Amino acid sequence: MPVSPADLHRDLDALYDTLIATVPGATPRAGQREMLLAIGDALAEAAFEPEAPTRVAVIEAGTGVGKTRAYLAAAITLARRAGVKVVVSTSTVALQEQVIGKDLPELGDALEVAPTVALLKGRGRYLCPVKLEQACTGEQVGLADLAPPGDETAEPEPMTTLPIERWQALRQRWDTGQWDGERDSLGPDDLVQWHAIAADRMSCTSRQCPKFHHCPYFDAKRAAAKADVLVANHDLVLASLRSDASSLPSGDRAIFVFDEGHHLAETALAHFACEATLSDRRWLQRLEKALVHAAQLLRYPGGFDGCGSPLSQALDELMRAVMAEAGWGAVSELQEMGRGTQAPARVRFEHGLLPAALVGPWQAVRDCAQRLHDKATEFSAFLKAERAADDTLGPLIALQVAEIGPPFKRLADVLETAQLTLSEPDEGEPPVAKWLDFSLGGAHLRVTARACPLLASSVLRRHLWPAMRAVVVTSATLKALGRFDHFLRETGLSGKPHVLTREVSSPFDHATQGKLVVVPTRASPKAAQEHTAEVARLMLQDWKQVQRGALVLCSSWVQLNAIVAAAPAHVREQMRVQGEGPRDWLLREHRAAVARGERSILVGLQSFGEGLDLPGELCEWVFVPKLPFASPDDPVAEARAEWLQVQGRSPFVESVVPATAVRLAQWLGRGIRSETDHATLVCYDGRLSGTAFGRQMLAGLPPFTKVERRDGVETPIVLPKVNP
Repeated sequence: MPVSPADLHRDLDALYDTLIATVPGATPRAGQREMLLAIGDALAEAAFEPEAPTRVAVIEAGTGVGKTRAYLAAAITLARRAGVKVVVSTSTVALQEQVIGKDLPELGDALEVAPTVALLKGRGRYLCPVKLEQACTGEQVGLADLAPPGDETAEPEPMTTLPIERWQALRQRWDTGQWDGERDSLGPDDLVQWHAIAADRMSCTSRQCPKFHHCPYFDAKRAAAKADVLVANHDLVLASLRSDASSLPSGDRAIFVFDEGHHLAETALAHFACEATLSDRRWLQRLEKALVHAAQLLRYPGGFDGCGSPLSQALDELMRAVMAEAGWGAVSELQEMGRGTQAPARVRFEHGLLPAALVGPWQAVRDCAQRLHDKATEFSAFLKAERAADDTLGPLIALQVAEIGPPFKRLADVLETAQLTLSEPDEGEPPVAKWLDFSLGGAHLRVTARACPLLASSVLRRHLWPAMRAVVVTSATLKALGRFDHFLRETGLSGKPHVLTREVSSPFDHATQGKLVVVPTRASPKAAQEHTAEVARLMLQDWKQVQRGALVLCSSWVQLNAIVAAAPAHVREQMRVQGEGPRDWLLREHRAAVARGERSILVGLQSFGEGLDLPGELCEWVFVPKLPFASPDDPVAEARAEWLQVQGRSPFVESVVPATAVRLAQWLGRGIRSETDHATLVCYDGRLSGTAFGRQMLAGLPPFTKVERRDGVETPIVLPKVNP
């Protein structure tokens, strides 16, 4: 029930004292208390008044604040009094495991009644028991039909008989309770053909399925319906906005917390992007075959013979137009691609404008796909009606839907891609980024059409924020260049009323615990080969000072491979390099080596630059060869830069520099994870201290001791003050 702001403030303050007294090893942190109270103050009205406008608390909480406990305590307290749930959304599995395995149980001890908790994953991470049963019969399944677009393992292999023994062994583990039906519980060998048995919306008959009461996906949904706190990921939350059968509560029935919120914009872009492979028709043949077979079995009055032919012909015509537009001529020449003809990797359509020669073929594909989609959807309704009328048809219908579902998903992808590719922006809105990707698999050419909204802010303003009631967005790196402006602009919150921004400072003494050394090189960072060679030599000298754990974060595979190749044999033996094994295995090896008192150097790319918790000796040095600018040939970034330039705006200033600053802050943040850590951070890119934008980045970083090193001599870096 509603309480006064003063009473709520007092109750949250008292809860924090209880939390500190109850949790073993917990110590009072001013920033943690500040964050808890700020969330309560910001969201109270929205939590208790359903008609109140959406409230969003955007909080950058420095490393060491203990933000997870702070937002959980505040959100659960508010939710209980308002009679709603809490949804915690993260970007990584590691944080989900921390929230469920550590933070929530500890908080439960401090509350009068511990909250019930459920972990929710995307449907595709759960087993479909019907598909597993089908696989155990030895039926042939086409991997290309089951895999999503862009899965290179599926192109262009023939129909493959899945090993019956493997599926039967897996089914026995499922039937006997030795496996929980989740993808994440399987070893690498069992994941080779996961798509063959993964649950998906298109092949699911829901309550009408005979396996409904023994299905891991619906078991998770049932657990979620009873839980007070749901832990999910950003993509699942965004997907729930477009689904009538979501496992998550609606935005007005929950308080949502987006942890690792700096990923929210990029996740939104990826979620609302679409793609379709134009060069493969096997899924369409399989769809027609499955529809015909099911219609005959169930005596459906509408026939499906030849139903895929119009779309197949339209796709053929589109392929011919695409090849002509790309300059290669007729499709008959494709076999020559591997013998001298050079295919460009990508063709992007400038300003989101399709060439006139492609508009008609794309319209034909869209119209044919829409008609087939409508016809298949009508058949789906017929199947549900038949199942409702006759329970004995349940197993038969479930098997047919499981067969139809995967290729039907490919049809939906083609339709969505065609619609977005043909779309034109509303007045004042940015265009859609549209492009074609080309790749060779043996003598076969794979052509994939892709389209993506240009700005995450547009889709988040349209889909996410209007659906929400009370939201917390938090991370250790929401600010760029010392300000929230970039984050607010990217997420569509800029200029939106009732948005609180708050920085909660880290309790760490960065000036004492960390030193950032900028090492300008003679070679320009823009001369990639020469710069990398020089950095490799400098880094080898600096590595002599490393006693235990170090982390090297590279901007590209080319750079990573060159640095690794330059290491002498005795150093190479001490390196754990991304790609040489699963990340968890590399981290275990690293920890074991450091525990033995040995030197160990982790080398990786962006995925090693955040989410790694390497306290103490595990990471006493962080080496950054080059400022982590995004790939210059990213088609969405190219299209965005093009659009900004047309408006007389600077893509570099408005987009590139802030995004790089956030990424750099994440990378350098790997070095100091606790009050007792000490680390040296080294960046071999003179632009960081020698350019105006680089000095802006430096000024926005935590207050490390910052020096520039030239010819072995270190001098302090004096920086301009950042206006908040």
